[in-house]
Amino acid sequence: LISNKLARMWPGGPTAFDLHQYTSLLSLAFVLFHAVILLGDRYINYTLIQIVLPFNSTSYKLVWVGIGQLTFYGALIVSLTFYVRQTIISQTVWHIMHLASYVLFITAMVHGLWSGTDSGTPWATLMYWVAGVSTLFFTVYRILAARVARSAAMT
Repeated sequence: LISNKLARMWPGGPTAFDLHQYTSLLSLAFVLFHAVILLGDRYINYTLIQIVLPFNSTSYKLVWVGIGQLTFYGALIVSLTFYVRQTIISQTVWHIMHLASYVLFITAMVHGLWSGTDSGTPWATLMYWVAGVSTLFFTVYRILAARVARSAAMT
């Protein structure tokens, strides 16, 4: 949403960009915190290798945990593109990699829904619905706004 008129009006383009970058890095920090907490979980008894290597969990939902691990690595790569956009990768590559964040959002939701021990609770269900519906709404908004801008530019 940082590239449309709404973000330029409020909170302003540079502020929206900074917020976008900050929340991206904050989400990575929360995922790392999530992994560290799992190291202390005595029920599942994860090892550091099981936390770091995808699809290496022997004691709990191998596929869904592995999807979460791959999602983290994908999000890390997408977040790092902020810093190499101007020097190492082209704008086109950056854009394609940034579009991958939509897939990463879906895989993060899948990971949480199918491996989260709290996924069936009302607060978690509400969180998934709010995140999913708001992301869908803003994605559709962005697509429609881009189409309107393109057709206005053609006339």
